[in-house]
Amino acid sequence: MAILNSNSMSPSEIKDSMRVIHADHLTAARSVLACDFRTAREAYGNEGIMLKCTTGSDILDSLIGGGIESGRLYLFYGERESGVDALIHMIIVNALLPPEMGGLGGKAVYLNCGNYKYERTMLDAEFLCSLIKAVGFDPNEMLSRIYAVFAFSEEQEERALDEIRRLLQADPSIRLLVVHNIAKLFTAKEGTPNRNIAEKIVRLQRVIHEIWRICMEKNVAFIASCRPAENRGSQIPPPEGGRYLSHRAAVIVYLEKKSKSGVSAYLIKHPSRAPKSARLIIGGEGLGRVTFPFRSLLKDEIGRLRRTYREALLDLKRRKAFDSLVRAWSSELGAMSNASVPTVLEVMLLTAAVDNRKNIEDAIDRIEEINLKLREIELRLREIKRLTEAFSDASN
Repeated sequence: MAILNSNSMSPSEIKDSMRVIHADHLTAARSVLACDFRTAREAYGNEGIMLKCTTGSDILDSLIGGGIESGRLYLFYGERESGVDALIHMIIVNALLPPEMGGLGGKAVYLNCGNYKYERTMLDAEFLCSLIKAVGFDPNEMLSRIYAVFAFSEEQEERALDEIRRLLQADPSIRLLVVHNIAKLFTAKEGTPNRNIAEKIVRLQRVIHEIWRICMEKNVAFIASCRPAENRGSQIPPPEGGRYLSHRAAVIVYLEKKSKSGVSAYLIKHPSRAPKSARLIIGGEGLGRVTFPFRSLLKDEIGRLRRTYREALLDLKRRKAFDSLVRAWSSELGAMSNASVPTVLEVMLLTAAVDNRKNIEDAIDRIEEINLKLREIELRLREIKRLTEAFSDASN
């Protein structure tokens, strides 16, 4: 700190010196805080060129401002039947896609919080693989780009912070962090004895803050999901986990199932958008639907099935039956537009269908043989008739 000798300086000199010291202190403070100020025009311009990851639903993308942005915490919450768990899977897969396909072109970290006692939170590998195949990528290659961390207790979720921090520091290609059911382990009514709810909420706040801080430092998109808190009479229940989670999240969306296939999405919070809602259709233009080139997917699936049924298809008639089914599938693109990877039951049905088709093809072959013989008999009868008429004319 500079010391001024006011006895040897005039008032104007003291004033000028104070300005210099103030400027030096301001410069030092800015360097310590690493503050880079931007104008509103600069911020608005950067908004347009920022990478955004699609949620898998055009309607939901539009609701939240075009998709998932890096450096923000997005909170999606709703009951299990609302589709929020499926949405988490879709966002994970989409983040792995290249930017030209609506992805972030990087890797993802997935933290699963749950157990059988409170609520079993699942990472559905079969569903992930079906989504990956639906967009035309190899599941083995894509799954290798997902870091999975699992926490089955409050303490494990707290310790997961160190692993998340290590991963984000070691791998700069990570673009997305997902915490599935972030508050469940801390808000369950049962738990570690002699620990009140207030203490648990404070610990949860620390988990949220630390994950948020490291994601902001690394410019990683942060997605969290949770269930709604007990409804106290409000139309839209708050998310479980206390107020801090809602405070820290930049974007909050509540999902509520309305009908057999309909889901309402409510935008609760957004830094630049007013609250609004949208209707999604599970299996239609919304959650559960991924648009993809079906002919390409069908071609890949047929190739995989041919390899799977290689021995069975050595039989010429079975191979003809399989090819016949392929032709039938190709002519029913509309009915097959939502198809993905066959389940075990579908594979069993396919096996039966191939054998049934083989029997049908055998029957068709026999019918063709019978028709051929009938045509030969018809030709012979005509020839006999012609010869008979000729002989009759000669006799007369």
